[in-house]
Amino acid sequence: MGAGRQRTFDKEDALIKAMEIFWEKGFSGTSLSDLTEGMGINKPSLYSAFGNKEELFVSAINQYANVYGGPHVDKLLDTKSSLQKRVQAYLKSIAKMVTNASLPGGCFVTASTSEAGSGCLPDNAVQAILRINADSTSSLVHFFTEEQAKGNLAANTSPEVLSDYLLTIQFGLAVMARNGTEQSRLEQVIDYCVSNF
Repeated sequence: MGAGRQRTFDKEDALIKAMEIFWEKGFSGTSLSDLTEGMGINKPSLYSAFGNKEELFVSAINQYANVYGGPHVDKLLDTKSSLQKRVQAYLKSIAKMVTNASLPGGCFVTASTSEAGSGCLPDNAVQAILRINADSTSSLVHFFTEEQAKGNLAANTSPEVLSDYLLTIQFGLAVMARNGTEQSRLEQVIDYCVSNF
């Protein structure tokens, strides 16, 4: 029996291309032809390397969370700054990314969360999106709980409400950016938001 054909493409590179296609067009708006053309592979190679469209989407959105989530969170953990400055840096990092002209625009998770609410995504895709959002919420609640324990937040402040507030702001930034709002305007909104911290 033969050894089988060697893969002639870089799987990581192909996944990044798929991520950007889904990010730009959404799950429902992306066809298999969009994926194979954008990834530079044929359908048998796509199925062999990634499974079906749904499985590829799940891999792509997890890739997005891993690649684009970490740098923002790092801003919150920079203990050399006050909590207000860290939250401001966190949101401004997001604003910079969602307005980056070299990327599809906005936030892949935000767009997918909206799409998931329409009932047009397969269950595995919806569950992947819900997991990412739940992890984000849990991480922020943990962060604010620790800040409260350190005396950086008033005792009567709810880490859960503060986490929801921050996620609401960042989702709003992503939607505004997707609709063409410039980074400088988003940063003015951020400055206003954190002035009450």
